Amino acid sequence: MEIREEEKKPEFKRIQILFLIFFVGLAALLLRLSHIQLKNSERYQQMAEANRYAQRVLPAPRGQFKDREGNVLVTNKPSFTIQYTNPFALDEEEEADRQIRALADRLIALLEDPEDKSKPSKEKLIELMKGEDGLPRSAPRKVKVNATVKQVAKVKEHLHELPGITVIPEAIREYPLQTFASHIFGYLNGIPPEKWPEYAAKGYQISDRIGFAGLERQYESELRGKDGTASVAVDKNGDPVDRDPDAYYVEKKPVPGNDLILTINSELQKATEEALAQRVAELRKIPGNRVEHAAAVAMEPNTGEILALASYPFYDPNIWTDGLSYEEEASFRPAEMNRVIQAPYAPGSTVKMLTTMIGLKEGIVKPDEQIYSSGHIYIGSYRANDWKIGGHGPVNGKQAIAESVNTYNYRIGMGLAKYDMLFNSIGLKEWKEKYEKPAFEKFKQYQREFGLGVPTGIDLPFEAEGRYNFDENAITNLPFLAIGQNSNFTPLQLAQYVSAIANGGKRMKPYLVKEIVGPDGKLVKRTEPEVLNTVSFGPDLLQYVREGMWMVTHDPKGTAYYPFANKDYRVAGKTGTAETGTTDNYWFVGFAPYEKPEIVVAVVVPDGKKNALSSDMAGPIAEKMLDTYFRRTSASAGQ
Repeated sequence: MEIREEEKKPEFKRIQILFLIFFVGLAALLLRLSHIQLKNSERYQQMAEANRYAQRVLPAPRGQFKDREGNVLVTNKPSFTIQYTNPFALDEEEEADRQIRALADRLIALLEDPEDKSKPSKEKLIELMKGEDGLPRSAPRKVKVNATVKQVAKVKEHLHELPGITVIPEAIREYPLQTFASHIFGYLNGIPPEKWPEYAAKGYQISDRIGFAGLERQYESELRGKDGTASVAVDKNGDPVDRDPDAYYVEKKPVPGNDLILTINSELQKATEEALAQRVAELRKIPGNRVEHAAAVAMEPNTGEILALASYPFYDPNIWTDGLSYEEEASFRPAEMNRVIQAPYAPGSTVKMLTTMIGLKEGIVKPDEQIYSSGHIYIGSYRANDWKIGGHGPVNGKQAIAESVNTYNYRIGMGLAKYDMLFNSIGLKEWKEKYEKPAFEKFKQYQREFGLGVPTGIDLPFEAEGRYNFDENAITNLPFLAIGQNSNFTPLQLAQYVSAIANGGKRMKPYLVKEIVGPDGKLVKRTEPEVLNTVSFGPDLLQYVREGMWMVTHDPKGTAYYPFANKDYRVAGKTGTAETGTTDNYWFVGFAPYEKPEIVVAVVVPDGKKNALSSDMAGPIAEKMLDTYFRRTSASAGQ
């Protein structure tokens, strides 16, 4: 059947309308594309370029440590780190595990180098790449830090076979002098998982290392620099097209951290460490000694500057660069504690200068009054002995310091707590509450004025406060406190205490960082000497005990006469022995020159054999420290 002409016309018109709409739409699209290409081509080219490049962080070098004369003590060295970033999604766990094990096999062969003493095991590589450390799965893991030239060359040659592996340049911490001043410097370690959110908020990268101890920890914010950034061409999976670090385009250079200029005298620091190590080695050979540790500190009494600070045994902070082996960790743990500030020991007779001043101030004794030492004294039914059998005879306060007479100091403790009331009129419980406890607290407060039993304020972390022992059932608390047996203080607290005696009564805040200097060489901050408090004891009392300390080293009856009597630098000092049970702790504290003090030293040798002499146990360490300081000072003056 034929279609009539008039029926075809409406259908043709509809086709024409559809064609017109299509044509107009196509024209509009072409016009829009032309507009985009012509007007926004530069913008979209930049976007495409950005998608083709990925940003990489350029770690900033940490600030350096320098001694008071500008010698570099801690620095950074250029190195390469082999890093792994897991490219697999969470649902590809099985494939990721298979590839990681295959990568570990391949890396073990490529990392083979006789010059590398810290090559990780296959198991360690797998553990590192799996990221079983509580940090995000996508975080890059450093599988080999400080890779050797040979290792870097071999890995870079085979990068196309190592998915997820990159070689990155970075500056790593270097301690050129190894164990030197290790407890001052501290060490670096990775960010603990539980601390990661805190450090992420501060702009840290997950692979950054932070200060864990010492000045590295205390001054983390100053030492840390500002990271730079670089761009590198990547493929669709985000892997670098060219993994050679030279292919990176640096957008922002890293800014190094600030340098720390320290107060320490490097020659004195070295001599102090040598003296500690030598004396401990010598004492270990003597039967009865169980000496494993020792500590010493030297301080400028008028400013608080720390001239030397050492705790034996030492450790090498460099061992943390590549991660600790089991052997390295075993040797590190006993050396980790900084005993100068973290280990309170019973101070023994080193507190007798302050006990004497308390007795004089409270009117318990008079300056020229002589108290007879028969060799012992009874505190109730307890017989408290002098160290010298038969006693010292009649002694005043200066002589009691020089000869370290216990009975003189026992009487001060008993007088402060009014023992006559206990024995003559009231019962034990009432006496303790009314007299002994208030007297004990008063004694403690006097000691705190000099820095004993309170933080010194040094710019190091983890400082101990010290502690006191009070027995509710004993009547010997005060007499024992008076001779240094019911308290525990650190060597630095003893140094601060002796400094206050030497400088006329000012408790100075000790410090290690003299200046902070920016990477441009400009001064950021200078530490000024700070007086924490002035003691409540007058100049006459301080001079009285200084004279007693002079007699310790210059009177033939003095307990440190033989090591120091003939020294031309004129030292005043005090020995101390504290009973700890089966062993004793041995001390020497002192200052020099006597007329115008420049240096204070405090030395402790714990766990020595019983009934030895402090001048023999700790004296040689202090002697070498002072000899070194004044030999160097004399040499400088003669130039």
